[in-house]
Amino acid sequence: MSRASRRARTALLLLVAAAGARCEYFRDTPEQELGNRRWRACTAGLRDVKLERVDVDGRIRFSYVALADRNRVVACLAAASSDGRALPEAAALAQSGK
Repeated sequence: MSRASRRARTALLLLVAAAGARCEYFRDTPEQELGNRRWRACTAGLRDVKLERVDVDGRIRFSYVALADRNRVVACLAAASSDGRALPEAAALAQSGK
């Protein structure tokens, strides 16, 4: 095997290893996956709440227009935590009305 082909092979192996590491880096944590599942379940049918992000520890950060929607989401998320694995309390931020 020539020197140039060994270099190419080594470069290819490094590229594959780097790509694999990046995929793992961008994967959600188990807490984020749980937070996203709970968000979808608790906000079904609500139009005026918006998921901003789910932190790596599972904290859900969202914005809302109507206080009633905020309260509904917070209560639903709290109930989901009491029946299963607890996540940090959700953080809600009011946004201006439509």
